[in-house]
Amino acid sequence: MKKIMFMTLCITMSAYSLFAQTAEDALRYSRIYYSGTARFNGLSGAFGAVGADFSTLATNPAGIGLYQAYEMSLTIAPTIGSTTSTYNGYETSDNRVNFGMGNFGFIFNLKPSSKSNNSILKNFNIGFGFNRQNDFNNTTYISGVNSKNSLMQNYTNVLNDMGIQPGDISYDNSLAFDVALAWNANLIGYDSTTRSYYCDAPYGGVAQSKTINTYGSINEMDFSMGGNVNDRLYFGLTLGVPTLRYYENSIYQETAVRGSIPNFLSLKYRYNLQTQGTGINVKFGIIYRPANWVRIGASIHTPTWYPRMQDEWFSSMQSTFTNPNWNSTQNSPEGYYNYQLRTPFRAMGSLAFIIGKYGLVSADYEYVNYSQARFSSSEDSYSDVNNDIKTNYQSWGNLRFGTEWRILDFRVRGGFAYFSNPYTQSTNNSERFQVSGGIGYRASHFFADVSYVWTKMNQDYYLYDPSMVNPAHLTQYTNTVSTTIGFRF
Repeated sequence: MKKIMFMTLCITMSAYSLFAQTAEDALRYSRIYYSGTARFNGLSGAFGAVGADFSTLATNPAGIGLYQAYEMSLTIAPTIGSTTSTYNGYETSDNRVNFGMGNFGFIFNLKPSSKSNNSILKNFNIGFGFNRQNDFNNTTYISGVNSKNSLMQNYTNVLNDMGIQPGDISYDNSLAFDVALAWNANLIGYDSTTRSYYCDAPYGGVAQSKTINTYGSINEMDFSMGGNVNDRLYFGLTLGVPTLRYYENSIYQETAVRGSIPNFLSLKYRYNLQTQGTGINVKFGIIYRPANWVRIGASIHTPTWYPRMQDEWFSSMQSTFTNPNWNSTQNSPEGYYNYQLRTPFRAMGSLAFIIGKYGLVSADYEYVNYSQARFSSSEDSYSDVNNDIKTNYQSWGNLRFGTEWRILDFRVRGGFAYFSNPYTQSTNNSERFQVSGGIGYRASHFFADVSYVWTKMNQDYYLYDPSMVNPAHLTQYTNTVSTTIGFRF
C-alpha cells in the first residue's frame, strides 16, 4: 500500500496538491551527473585523486593544488538523447538534440616569492568558472491502448472519494489544475439519484498517449582556492553556486477506440511547469601522495541550499464528443509558489595509480543518501512530502572508474560509471550506467580533447494512479560528444 501511495504522489499527476512539489522533484534536483571538460568526461569523472583538471573543482577541490601554471579551458558538449517506451505491449520512441556548454574556467597559479623554493607551500592556486552538473533536456513519448479504465475514471474516483458536491468543485483549489478542468469540460457527470460521479469510459476502450518534453540544466559556478604542501599533500576549497532551470511541457491524450464508447471522442490535457532556483554549497578536499605512483583523495560536500525556489505552472483540458455542443476547452489559473529545498550531503573517496609517464588508472566512490533531501516553506508544511522522501529513497553510492595512457603528445582515455538505484522499492529502478572514451593532445601551452559518453537508464512511469494502470517501461539513452580547448601560460 505504501508503494502505491508513493508512486501516486511522486510520479503521476496528483489531484490533491495545492502546490507542485513532490518527492520526485527532490530526487531530480539531488541526482548529480558531474560533467565538464572532455578529459574529465573521457574518464567518466574518475578524477578525485588525479587532479589538475578544472572539473575537479566541483568534485574534489584539492585537484586545484596540482596545477603548475595558469590555465584557461572551454568545453562544448552537444547531446543526443532518446527514450524508448513500452506500454501495454506498444513500443514507441523519440529523441532530442541539444547543444550546450560543458565548462568554462580559469586557473591562476601563484608560486612562493622565495627564489630558493624552500617554502613548504609550493604553490597556491585560485580558480573560477562553471561546470555542468545535470542536463534535463529530453523527449519521451508513451502510447498504447487501455482496455480497463481511463484518466476520466481516475478523476471520477477522486471526486467520489472526496464526497464533494458538484457546486463546490470549481472552488476547490486542490482540483483547479486537473479534476475541475475535466468536470467543466463535460468529461465527468453526476448522478443525483445515486449521488455519485461517473464518466463515459469507466472500463477503458481508449487509446492513450503522452508526450513529455523537458528542458534545462543545473550549472554550477565554482570559486576555488587550494595549494600544494611539499609536493605530498594537496588541499582545496570550493564555494559552489548552482543555478537550476527546469521546464516541463506535457500533452496527455485519450481517444475512443472506434465504436467502443458512446458520446466521447477524445480529450487532451496539457501541463506546463517552470522551476528556477539558485543555491549555495561548500566543498573541501585533500589529495595525499605517499609515493610517486599512488594518490589518495577525499572530499566532502555540504548540502546544497536553495533558499528561493520558484515554481510556475498551468494546465488546460480540451474535450470532443459526438455532439459538438458538448465540446469544451478549459484553462486553469496560473499557479505560482516559492519554497526552499535542501539537497543531500555528499562524500567521496578516490584512489589513483600513476604508471610513470605512461598513464594512470583511477577510481572514485561517492556516497549520497537521497532520503536526506528536504522541502520547506514559511507558508505550508511539507511533512507529508518529506516523509515520502525519507521513506522511499536511499543510495548505495556511485562508482566511477577511468584510465588514461600517453602516446608521445597524445592521450587515449576510457571510463565507466555506475549510479545506484535511489529507490527503496524496486518499483521504479533508476540505475544509470555510463561508458566513455576519448583522445587528447597535449603541448607546452595548448591542449585539445574530445570525448564520447554513452549512458543508459531504465525507469517505470505511470500515466496516473498505479493501482489502475500498468507502468510504461522507459529506457533512456544519451550520447554526448565533448570538445575542450585550453591554454597554459
